[in-house]
Amino acid sequence: MGKILKINADAKINLGLDVLGRRDDGYHDVRMIMQTLDYGDTVTLEKKPGHGFTLECDDPALADADNNLAIKAAKQFEKEFNSRFSDEFKGWDFGMHIRIRKRIPVSAGLGGGSADAAAVIKGMNALFETGLGKEALMNIGAAVGSDVPFCITGRTALAEGRGEKLTPVPDFPKSYVLVVKPDIIISTGEAYDSLDSAGLLEHPDIDALEKSIAEKQELSVITGLMGNTFEKPAIERYPVIGEIKKTLEESGALKAMMSGSGPSVFAIFDDEDKLLEAKDLAEAKFKDAYCFDTVTH
Repeated sequence: MGKILKINADAKINLGLDVLGRRDDGYHDVRMIMQTLDYGDTVTLEKKPGHGFTLECDDPALADADNNLAIKAAKQFEKEFNSRFSDEFKGWDFGMHIRIRKRIPVSAGLGGGSADAAAVIKGMNALFETGLGKEALMNIGAAVGSDVPFCITGRTALAEGRGEKLTPVPDFPKSYVLVVKPDIIISTGEAYDSLDSAGLLEHPDIDALEKSIAEKQELSVITGLMGNTFEKPAIERYPVIGEIKKTLEESGALKAMMSGSGPSVFAIFDDEDKLLEAKDLAEAKFKDAYCFDTVTH
C-alpha cells in the first residue's frame, strides 16, 4: 500500500450571485459572494506503482473517470508539474488512486464536483511534495472549472470574472444552515439560457452585501441583502423551488434562497432549534428532496 492522504471537500453556497452579461468567449461575467459549509465529501488519495490515475466513487453516476472533475484535476496538476519542472525531471512518473465518498448531492448548485477537484489539487501538492503555492494551485483549478479556485481557498470570498477571480472577504458570521435539494436537475447551461431569454432580472447589490459582512453588521441585516439572479427564472420553471423557499422562511429562517444555478435552496438560521424544526417540516413536506443541516465554515 502506498502513502495515503484524506482530504475534506466542503460544499459551497452563494450568499449573493449577480450575472452581469455574456462575454465574447461565450461565458458570463458574474459577481458573487461565496461561502463554504462544514459539510462535504471525503476524498482519499493513495500513491500507487506506475503511472496514471484511477477513480473509485460510491456514487455510480460519478464513477466514469473520463467525465469526473477529480480525474480532470489530477491530469491538469500533472500537466502543470511537467511544465514547471521539465528541466529537473523527465516527467511525471507517479501513480495515484482517488476514492470519493459523496455526501454533497450531484447537480445541486453546491459545488460538489469543484470541491472534489480542489481536494485533489491540494492533496496532490501535499502527497507528492511538489511545493506549489496557493496561486499556482488556483491557476490549475481555474483550468478545471470556474468554482475550483474558490474551493481551494474556501471561507468567504468575492468571486468575479467567470468566478475564478477571488478577493477575500471577512468571515461571514457563523450561522446555522439548512439545505434542501429538490429531486430536479438544472444544468448550468439551462440556467444561463433562462437568463438570456428572461425579461427584467433581479440583481442583488453585491457591494452592499460585501460591506455588510466586512462591517460585521447584524445577521438579519446581512441576510436582507442576499439574492441570486438565477432564482426568479428557476422558480418560474420549477415552482417547487419557490415552495421550499417559502416554507423555510415561514419556519423562521432569516433568509432562504437558491444556491448557484440551483436547484438547492439553503436557509440561514440564528437558532438551531428553529433549524431542526424546519428540517423536520421540510423532510415531511418534500419527501423526494435531499436535506442536510450544517454551519458556515
